[in-house]
Amino acid sequence: MKKDNNIVILNGENGKKMNFYIDAELEYDGYRYQILRPVDHFEDLDSDQAIVFRIEETNEGDEYFVEENDEIISEIENIYNSEL
Repeated sequence: MKKDNNIVILNGENGKKMNFYIDAELEYDGYRYQILRPVDHFEDLDSDQAIVFRIEETNEGDEYFVEENDEIISEIENIYNSEL
């Protein structure tokens, strides 16, 4: 993972580098989350869709995991929308 101001570069499962805009970073239930939007078009995402990533700190730096729990995603969205 590499950060460049408001862009984070992640390595995909296939080893391809993917660029994301950082829309927001927040804490929920003891975890750190980022709401990211792809810089480049992804086949499975609309241009206005975002992905919620849970960030875990490791000895080698931050590890990003796509959050798949719908209840947590909903809570993250509520927090994000209340801060706008």
